Amino acid sequence: MKFDYLKNGWDLNEWQSKCPELTYKVVGINELPNWLPSGLTSKFNSAVIASSGNTETYVGIIMGYRIDHDKIDEHPFVVAFDKNTKTEYSGLIGHGNWTPGRTTEIPDEMKRLITLSGLTVDFKFERKPEIESGTLDDLKRQGILNGYESSVSIIEKKRKINSHPPNMEQL
Repeated sequence: MKFDYLKNGWDLNEWQSKCPELTYKVVGINELPNWLPSGLTSKFNSAVIASSGNTETYVGIIMGYRIDHDKIDEHPFVVAFDKNTKTEYSGLIGHGNWTPGRTTEIPDEMKRLITLSGLTVDFKFERKPEIESGTLDDLKRQGILNGYESSVSIIEKKRKINSHPPNMEQL
């Protein structure tokens, strides 16, 4: 797994207005924020914004999907807000290792359509939510919450490590 720090471009209120806690929604590529790297987002076929949270934290995820040879790859941007300290930590997760894996075989019909229409068509596939928006429980019922849960766990660990400076014993 690789984690690259990337500055988040939305404040907590904007995240919450776009994706209230414990919900998700499928978004078009044209709806992605311009502060995400265009070299990456230009390769996305589609994306999902999801969030988790509690009284102390809010975690927002933008899960981009891109076609990589004969696979569909997941690319999460994750931000964790600490509501008490008003701090945040964010970045891109690469080469995640959640199960089922972060890559999915492209169905034969989708391969045919890609050949005919190019990569800009928004396809339905196994790892993309069946309905346009809903709750995280809906994602769990569809069996596609693993990458989101792993992303939340990773960013929370990073946030906690970076929000607590080392004490003298750790140095």
